[in-house]
Amino acid sequence: MKNQIFTAALAVALLAGTTAETAAQELRSSYFMKTSTFRHQINPALLTETYTGMPFLGNLNIGAQGNVGLKNFVYKLDGNPNYDLTTFMNPEVSASEFLGDLGDKNRINIHLNENIFSTAFSAFGGLNLVELNLRSNTHVNLPYELFEFMKTTGSKDHYSLKDLGVRTQNYAELAFGHSRAIDEKLRVGAKVKLLFGLAYADLKAENLDLTLTDDVWAIDGDVQLNAALMKTKFSHEDADKNSPDGRPRVEGLDDFKGGLSGFGLGFDLGATYQLNEDILLSASLTDLGFISWSGVQKASSAGSWTFDGFEDIYAGSDKGPDDRYMIGQQFEDLGDDLEEIFSVYDDGEGSKTTALAATLNIGAEYTMPFYRNLTAGFLYTSRFAGTYSFHQGMLAVNCRPLSWIEASLNTSVSSTGCCFGGMLSFYTKGFNFFIGSDRFLGKVSKEFIPLNSMNANVALGISFPLSNNNW
Repeated sequence: MKNQIFTAALAVALLAGTTAETAAQELRSSYFMKTSTFRHQINPALLTETYTGMPFLGNLNIGAQGNVGLKNFVYKLDGNPNYDLTTFMNPEVSASEFLGDLGDKNRINIHLNENIFSTAFSAFGGLNLVELNLRSNTHVNLPYELFEFMKTTGSKDHYSLKDLGVRTQNYAELAFGHSRAIDEKLRVGAKVKLLFGLAYADLKAENLDLTLTDDVWAIDGDVQLNAALMKTKFSHEDADKNSPDGRPRVEGLDDFKGGLSGFGLGFDLGATYQLNEDILLSASLTDLGFISWSGVQKASSAGSWTFDGFEDIYAGSDKGPDDRYMIGQQFEDLGDDLEEIFSVYDDGEGSKTTALAATLNIGAEYTMPFYRNLTAGFLYTSRFAGTYSFHQGMLAVNCRPLSWIEASLNTSVSSTGCCFGGMLSFYTKGFNFFIGSDRFLGKVSKEFIPLNSMNANVALGISFPLSNNNW
């Protein structure tokens, strides 16, 4: 199995519609909902009842976050017999039209959080939790200058690319939690999490200068790649593409080999404080920890090298006389060319320790004195992850008109734009089902890929409450 690294990265960046680290994996729409059994994943002090989650379906959250969508890179052109869909590289798509819709930093973050099992029980003076989760985060940050170079190659003789990166981190998490009331106003909670690394990759190019010289592009910069995909190794190009110092050029990943890639430790801390009868304050700091990866495949390219330019740039389409017109083939061709720009050479194997993306949550909830089943809440979230950092403010209205149903609607403003979300929770004795979204899905393609932006997610789950809380 030969996996082209940049072809895969380009597919993630431009056509992603499945699994992100700035995109939060927790359903923040659930934060102020009393019937939500899994809101302890945002704040461990919100573990307030005993329950058992349905295996594999207790809590499933999948989605994406970003400031670009499919429509930024795929265009519909009428009147051409060969195609009616085309990529942004088609000469019929003007540079001003394409580049005018991009930002300085074009981000896509894709996440998956699946609860394998979860149970909470009373003991040791409070409530206790044991859960196993599968987590996946992929982050793409592509600067405006990269697309400017691709679309307008030759209109300038110098381009500068900064802060380009693709990162994915995938691991299983075995968590042990405890929450308890200190007094009538203060409640605290904490978790310790054992982390089992499955796959990690980080490709970054912090500064690249491309200068046109004698009909070729001279590139000066530093590209680094670290990857730990279980026991899988790099595959290499032919020896004639070795670096001047003899290091083999990385082509992709060789045949897949299973096994754990690393181990780590994490902590969640949280508290709630009932300021008065109507106002509840809360705060948490989650994902404080690290994963130590072993068998990390390392590659880099520092100094100067050349790029001949983009070749075989066809107009991609969903139909045509041969495969070269297909959009998938078009992006694959672009990926092959990008690999020439971001060539990396094998540096051998080593180890690497990566920090989790620590997240700060601060919340305030106000219960309406005229109707105690109606509340309004504000939640501020800040995730610390360097280039992939994320900040959001969410305003939510929550209502429980009947004992067995609770609903929330919210709006949020974040680093990737404005979103609307909501959640429904059906709660009866011994059974709870919820479905919700922090970012309602907008217009999509026939493959359900978001067209306008990558801001979309869905979360659902089933659990079996063991207590009889009426709140």
